[in-house]
Amino acid sequence: MNAWRNAAALRLRALLTPSAVAILSAWMLSVGTLPRAEVRPLTLIERTGRAPVVVWGEVTDAERRYAIVKTLDLIKCSIPERPGPSFRIAYKLDSFLRQPWQDKITFETGERVLLFLRKFTRDDGDKPEGDLYTLMWGAQGRVTVPPEGERAWVDAVRVFTEILANGDPEKMAAMLRESLVSRNPFIVDAAFEEMLKQGLGTLEMIPELITYFDAAREPTRLGAARLMRQMLTDARTAGRPVPGRQELTDLLRGRAVNDASPDFRVEVVRLLGTLGGEEVMLFLKRLAKEDPSQMVRYEAEKVLAGAAVP
Repeated sequence: MNAWRNAAALRLRALLTPSAVAILSAWMLSVGTLPRAEVRPLTLIERTGRAPVVVWGEVTDAERRYAIVKTLDLIKCSIPERPGPSFRIAYKLDSFLRQPWQDKITFETGERVLLFLRKFTRDDGDKPEGDLYTLMWGAQGRVTVPPEGERAWVDAVRVFTEILANGDPEKMAAMLRESLVSRNPFIVDAAFEEMLKQGLGTLEMIPELITYFDAAREPTRLGAARLMRQMLTDARTAGRPVPGRQELTDLLRGRAVNDASPDFRVEVVRLLGTLGGEEVMLFLKRLAKEDPSQMVRYEAEKVLAGAAVP
């Protein structure tokens, strides 16, 4: 791999200015030492928040040096250089210099894409002439939007843009909570993920989260269970009582036995472990021996052994 990088650098020296070579060399040294385990793909809402330009577009020409994109909707632009009706994307060098585990960056004429962009600048900081942009985070800066569900993708990014544009943390939290009832699955999944990341759940949400246990989509059910577990963990740490604790325990025991999804039953076992109590431990001992799912039995054993609930 080091030989490949060295050969690539030599081929590029003929094309780049001395200052660009210095920047490129430093970049290759830094990424060469980055452990793969530390690389985490950005969520859709994270990409929406961090990119200065977000565009829904259609690729009209992918056969040239730059991909040419027709703007269907400029969803977000926080810089003065707004993309016009058509603009270009410089991407081939980023694709060439990608890490071995990263996807190749490609464009195909006719495809529709969500693009997370920044203005292209040369190494000296001067902007080139023309409407030229580049992808944020390489391949993560573009999402191919399938014809089926296209509007759901685009509408989700619009909602994320609206939520993130609000400077009031309390209003943002309220908007995320309201998004949980959306019929758009991309919005619901992102709302759960962001609420988990920011620790926005409260004990008062328990009755609301229980209603999501019967949702048609598994990610929604799992998101509700994980957010509830985070809330219960925080309450236990702070010494706060859980309202309706016995009723909640009874409901979760019923779910742990009767729910059809082993993945969801695993999350319920973790919830029960967070609630704790002698009655719960006796129940989990039986579950660890009798549940038909090996995953559920294993999780029950972990709780009983006092293992940290992930």
